[in-house]
Amino acid sequence: MKDYGRANQIGFGQSYEEYLSDLALVFSEVFRATKSTGSLWIIVDTFRKDQEVIPLPFDLASRLKPSGWTLRDIVIWKKERTVPWTHSGATKRIFEYILVFSKGAGSFKYDQDKFREITNLKHWWVRYPERYNPKGKAPEEIWSYDIPVQGSWGDHYVRHFCPLPTELVSRIVQQTTEPNQIVLDPFSGSGTVPTVSKLHSRRYIGFELNSEYVAMFRKHLQVQQELQSNSSSDTTTEDSSKNFERTIISLRILKFGRLLARQLQKQFPSIKIKIFAFQSNEVPSEKFKHYSAEYLIEIGDHNLRTEAARLIDQIATKPPLSKFGIAARCRQISAQNDFSSEQLDLEYFEYTITNSHFHNGHHNLESAWKSSGVLFSPIEVEVEESHG
Repeated sequence: MKDYGRANQIGFGQSYEEYLSDLALVFSEVFRATKSTGSLWIIVDTFRKDQEVIPLPFDLASRLKPSGWTLRDIVIWKKERTVPWTHSGATKRIFEYILVFSKGAGSFKYDQDKFREITNLKHWWVRYPERYNPKGKAPEEIWSYDIPVQGSWGDHYVRHFCPLPTELVSRIVQQTTEPNQIVLDPFSGSGTVPTVSKLHSRRYIGFELNSEYVAMFRKHLQVQQELQSNSSSDTTTEDSSKNFERTIISLRILKFGRLLARQLQKQFPSIKIKIFAFQSNEVPSEKFKHYSAEYLIEIGDHNLRTEAARLIDQIATKPPLSKFGIAARCRQISAQNDFSSEQLDLEYFEYTITNSHFHNGHHNLESAWKSSGVLFSPIEVEVEESHG
């Protein structure tokens, strides 16, 4: 639908079938050149012909399947800047499709953790940390990015019909590749993909028929590299993500101990029960366990130790606690000398049987041992519940 001013261009002046066939040929060669864990991302939209909507994204996906490409996901790019008018009998066009393909049905590199959403700890995250990923909310299928303003890359930057947001391209590049790997763009246009790839320390290969665009890209890349070298790195987002992850893991470990204490109290209502919860740096070997923790448990009546051991094992290995992703090492203790030398000198925060997200004061070990409290841990958490 757009004339890029080159006689051998794909699309303009062709029939729909010729266009699809040429695209299928190009992407079959891309398939051949792509490593087994690579992926193909195509930003493509429907269009109208004689008032009929032509489903180009889905027709194209069907044409690519014989080459070996498997459609794995569809992302919606919500364009925050669009023309304000629309055609009669149609809604305003504010999005395009992003088709995500892999080579066959095998696994491919797709690191969602880099773009998980870090939100305020709402009340359901605080109360139910075991239900949520410590790295944040899973990315959704709708991505909102502004269409670049024409000329935003500089007064001498040649106008292009379909400029891509650098943030969108950056997200795809970072999710699907590692530094020094190759990013291939068979329709480079104004050079957004090669530029972003280079700035993220990826190697790039780009194809473009318009020599003006190629010259413009080279000049622009040089300017962007100079700007990047002069800018200081911002670690705010990274720090925020790490803090969020630590908080969710801490909430899980403390809630595990609190629920364990509650179940034991139900079984032994007249017996004093105290639990000390510690996070461990050990890497769990069990399947579906992601974090390690140690729980030291004091049962007031030593005659119940055998029965308590059976009950502790039962509670810790069955839902809901088995769903926490915690490899829990539970050990009964009877005196302060059952603690390790490191644990003896720690400060312990007290949590109640109903609240493990806001501590109720702190103790040394001797004070905690004499206290009537139930759950103690060197993990300090003070998370206010937010309903926003």
